[in-house]
Amino acid sequence: MRLAAHTFGFVWQESAEAALKAIASAGFRHVQLMAAPPHFDPWRDDAARTARLRELIARYGLELLAGDLASSDINLASASTEVVSFSVDAYKRLIARCAELGVAAVCVGSGRRHALLAKANDRVMESFRPAFREIVAEARRHGLGVGLENHPHGLLADADSIRGFIEEEGYRDVTVIYDVANAVAIGEDPIEGLAALAPSLSIVHLSDSPAGQWRHDPIGSGGIDFDAIGRELRRQGYHGPVALEILSETPLQGLLDGARKLVEGGWTFEGPLPAVKSA
Repeated sequence: MRLAAHTFGFVWQESAEAALKAIASAGFRHVQLMAAPPHFDPWRDDAARTARLRELIARYGLELLAGDLASSDINLASASTEVVSFSVDAYKRLIARCAELGVAAVCVGSGRRHALLAKANDRVMESFRPAFREIVAEARRHGLGVGLENHPHGLLADADSIRGFIEEEGYRDVTVIYDVANAVAIGEDPIEGLAALAPSLSIVHLSDSPAGQWRHDPIGSGGIDFDAIGRELRRQGYHGPVALEILSETPLQGLLDGARKLVEGGWTFEGPLPAVKSA
């Protein structure tokens, strides 16, 4: 497996440039980029900034795995055509920025289900399907992959729903970005979720959370069994990226502590690792 760092924890503290430099200087070489202002604004077509970021990526030999949009800013499953159009356009802009930066893929959520009116979810799925299809087509046009992520508020919140959607819609080239903390938030056993999605996994997100809560806490501070998750991924023969997506007042330290605890727990990763010596 390849150990990666997600920049989500830096969004309100550092620019993308500062975050990438800090992550790379700490020894990480694989990164997932959160495209959210003020960290990184995907709506801005800024050639000068793109050049600066590309120079930084090349200098440190970074691999940018995927770009994300903040789920709070968009909704591909709205009953409003204007909201869906805005959200699709946001993804198209993200795809353009990812193509400029050499990012391999875009991470896409399944919109937001109606928490109080369950019957409405079949209707908003009618909005999500064509919107997702348009995003996939745009990503293909730019040579980018698409990873569909499980999200506690999404229409496709659990592993079986995601697997069923991909199979029914015939998306053979769409992969899955599986977030174990997002699974725990809806009461899904992440071991079962990883097993169900094994053939489609492209990135696994790791952070900690108490049972039944939606959090992205430092590893070791919640109730997630990372030893069991590691065993399941090894059982599958998974060799893809494992991205630490941790929210902390000290985001870089949260990433480094998480990496250290995984290594202490028996996880092994290819290539050079950040400073993960035992405390």
